[in-house]
Amino acid sequence: MPGHPPPSSPVSGTTASGTLSQTPAELPRVLGVLDGVVLSLSNISPTFSIGVGLGIIGASVGVGIPAAFLLGLLPILGIALAYTKLNQREANCGTAYVWVGKAVGPMPGYMIGWVTVVTQVLFLSYAIPLMGQYTLLAADSMGLHRVAGVSLAEAPASASIAVGLVLTVGLTALAILGVDVAARFQLVLISLEFVVLLAVCMWAVVAGRAADFDLSWFSPTVFSSPSVMATGILLAVFMYWGWETAFSVTEENADARTSARAGMWSLAAVAGLFLLAAVAFQRALTPEELVTNGERGLPYIGEMAAGGTGRAVTTVVLLCSIIACVQSVLIGSARQTLAMSRDGVLGAGWAAVHTRRRTPHLSTLRIAALSAVLALLSAGLGSLQDIIVGSVTSVGILISLYYAFAALACAITFAPDARRDPRMLVVTVLVPVVCGLALLGLGCYMVHSMWTSSEHFAFAADNGRFLTLVPVVILVTGVPAALWAKYGRRATYFHRDRPSAPRPCPPSATPHRPHDRPAL
Repeated sequence: MPGHPPPSSPVSGTTASGTLSQTPAELPRVLGVLDGVVLSLSNISPTFSIGVGLGIIGASVGVGIPAAFLLGLLPILGIALAYTKLNQREANCGTAYVWVGKAVGPMPGYMIGWVTVVTQVLFLSYAIPLMGQYTLLAADSMGLHRVAGVSLAEAPASASIAVGLVLTVGLTALAILGVDVAARFQLVLISLEFVVLLAVCMWAVVAGRAADFDLSWFSPTVFSSPSVMATGILLAVFMYWGWETAFSVTEENADARTSARAGMWSLAAVAGLFLLAAVAFQRALTPEELVTNGERGLPYIGEMAAGGTGRAVTTVVLLCSIIACVQSVLIGSARQTLAMSRDGVLGAGWAAVHTRRRTPHLSTLRIAALSAVLALLSAGLGSLQDIIVGSVTSVGILISLYYAFAALACAITFAPDARRDPRMLVVTVLVPVVCGLALLGLGCYMVHSMWTSSEHFAFAADNGRFLTLVPVVILVTGVPAALWAKYGRRATYFHRDRPSAPRPCPPSATPHRPHDRPAL
């Protein structure tokens, strides 16, 4: 990472001349609850998760998809409670990286930050060509089948990457213009997605004839074995991933309670949507059809409902979902690196804030550039593409790990006060710890399941042992990076007695909107 901040005073702003300032620059407080909900939902990407993910869960759990979503929501709610309490104590866009570093230790905290940034960059490098591919598929579904003699439905990977890179440039520019501007853009996309998704799912619930509705679909007894139930819950937890984006923009909220409200509302909205879609898919598709067409389940049902028009519309909303997700991840990762730069573990440039737009523009540009380079390299290097796809596939292991550490940080932070307050003991210690342990157990089960699914190691994106080793490699490579940050950069983050640099927002704060840009 370029740039070395002073060991005792991380910098994070820029002056009008473009030089780095010596005082941390405040991010504008322009976001409301709706903005946070939109950003979180964009990151979760429920339309794409439903459109291509329900078939994967259905293949594993049969008709137990609704039960898997309900059971998977329970530990996530416990972690959301931990995030809420920790954010009340210290509102910081570094979230778990900051909280774990202070409560558990700087080395585990740094590893949380490392894992978050690396997985987000890898995801973006995977999503860029995917975004381009769905752009071409959407154009094909609307009647534009060929361009310059090339079939859009069967376009080469280079065409998908090229289109994806063009879209990434636009999304990056929009993110730099302002997080509130990006949130308004994503509100349009999310609104379109939800209207179409609700219409398709309601049609499937009413008109579906593949199976009669059964309340047992929501019961844990629907699973054929405990291992099947564990697999379903783990897959459901992975689909909920992204709700914490509401906390990554906490320093840009107009009110201190915005992140918690946005996080909970986004979880409620996406849980309801997942349950409705699960019922709809099981009503409209037989188990065999669900497995066969699961990866294109939404366009398949859209075509059942309205022929070619239905397929075209659902393909377009899948594209909208990917676009919104890419921008939301880009915004969240830029704030994560900003927080790490303020603590000196990354170069000072990562914390630079645009003098007029007041966004972390250099972090945003660098994250986008790194992701674009990896996407380009993956087109020519099959091995790198396997690593990227494998990382996205096995990221559930890392998710369970850093959620568990966030729960532990909450328990350690509030344990002294909780000894005198039984209610606080339950809310801030027992519930987060139980949920964190549950997710950690699911992660360990995932490791065992993936490792034993293959008899030998192969450098392939569908090899279980390869998928198990990818997150291990991500963790291991973080160790020398942490040592360099501690001893090479002499980062203040690794000194436990360092002064706190939170960005708390008073409960009745008046939002500051530069240039009168209205928040949602």
